[in-house]
Amino acid sequence: MTLENGLRFFAFLVIFGVTNYLMMLRRYEKDLKKRKLIQKNKISTLYPKGTFV
Repeated sequence: MTLENGLRFFAFLVIFGVTNYLMMLRRYEKDLKKRKLIQKNKISTLYPKGTFV
């Protein structure tokens, strides 16, 4: 393996790692929003309609 091929492989690994990290971060943020919404809905069912908390 020449130096040029080694550098290309390293660049590929870095690019692949960054894209994988960004996709995981987006999914985590979406899941976090979904969990917060579910939590608010569960809390809202504890109180009757028309009451202010």
